[in-house]
Amino acid sequence: TLPRPQEKGSTFLQLGSSTEQQLQVIFEVLEEYDWTAFAVVTTLLPGYEDFVDYVEVLTDSSFIGWEHRGVVTLNLTDDPEGARTRRQLREVSAQIRLLYCSRDEAEAVFRAARDAGLTGPGYIWFVVGTNLGGSEQLPEH
Repeated sequence: TLPRPQEKGSTFLQLGSSTEQQLQVIFEVLEEYDWTAFAVVTTLLPGYEDFVDYVEVLTDSSFIGWEHRGVVTLNLTDDPEGARTRRQLREVSAQIRLLYCSRDEAEAVFRAARDAGLTGPGYIWFVVGTNLGGSEQLPEH
């Protein structure tokens, strides 16, 4: 047997899936159920522009007739009461929404969506992000 090399420093192992991997799976689900019309909702979470770009890459390079109904970028820090967020969410015409945000932001977005009547039957949300897990407590909304 070979001797073990000296271990120096630490090793980081990422167990979560990347944003790109999450989107690939989501688009497979969308295709499977023939849900071709969707909108993108993001917060200003770092990486949101890359998220939007990757959605465009997936839809532009596909033979599926995706109906991308636009991008809404929410600024939650400038809207503490959620009035602007509710208005922006109501303007989204697609019932399928791909949301890119942090866990804390997801709670605020879903609270606004619930208040705007956008979380009941007929609305499908896919939440994408690299830091959504890590808590045993489920979001209230």
